[in-house]
Amino acid sequence: MSVTICQSMGFVVAALGVGGIIASTCMDQWSTQDLYNNPVTAVFNYQGLWRTCVRESSGFTECRAYFTILGLPGRAQQRQGTGGGPDTISG
Repeated sequence: MSVTICQSMGFVVAALGVGGIIASTCMDQWSTQDLYNNPVTAVFNYQGLWRTCVRESSGFTECRAYFTILGLPGRAQQRQGTGGGPDTISG
């Protein structure tokens, strides 16, 4: 009985892990840069594995997809190639 419960809990935790991997891969906000306090340009930049977006203070958002891995910055190439974790240090 306890083996079945342990196996069921393991399956649930594994399913949650797979869901988290899928969600984090699809996210656009792996690397963010907030420039709202800058008086010259009030924009919010964020990058994901598949595209980069810019949101202005007016609410307008413009996204540009990466069509090739070679056009990405070095750290983004590494993340997309290896499926690594999110960028904890902006820059």
